[in-house]
Amino acid sequence: MTARRPLAKWLITLLPATVLTLVACGSTNPVAEPAASPPAGTPQPSVSQAGAETPQAALERWVIQILEERYVEACLSSAPVMPTGQNAATECEDPKVIKSAKSLREAWAKPGVKLPPQGKVEVTAAAAKGDKITVPDTAVKLDGRTLRSLELIGSSGDTDSFSLTFTLQKHNGAWYVQGFELNV
Repeated sequence: MTARRPLAKWLITLLPATVLTLVACGSTNPVAEPAASPPAGTPQPSVSQAGAETPQAALERWVIQILEERYVEACLSSAPVMPTGQNAATECEDPKVIKSAKSLREAWAKPGVKLPPQGKVEVTAAAAKGDKITVPDTAVKLDGRTLRSLELIGSSGDTDSFSLTFTLQKHNGAWYVQGFELNV
């Protein structure tokens, strides 16, 4: 019998929100929220947002949207690769999905770390072979630090089994963040 090891403290808050996202979306789609109501005259994001030329550009944009608390925009940017039958607008306003988005942001936005637009988000992943690619959190940097290193700030116990992986998919010649998977 294997002894249970304590998990990182922050996983306690991130894990339930992520599980709720999986339940709410029926997949590992990213998260969304109508943050605050935008000022009058601000264009609302549309479901038909353009994808990115590369998987790296798609993930960089998605992470920036999460960090800038543009949760609806991040969610809607995944609409072209959401499972058939899902209504992107409905999914992106689900409170469970919103909570997951906030949890991701909290895991990355740490004191002393510059957030966009001052802090740069960079993805250094291998080139895609085919129409899908997975990118680990260790390949995404915010202000020079990997997302994984930020996620583990303040954690305790054995964190070796923890991983966060993003799935990106190509659709009609453009790349989109399809979702993420959290393993603990």
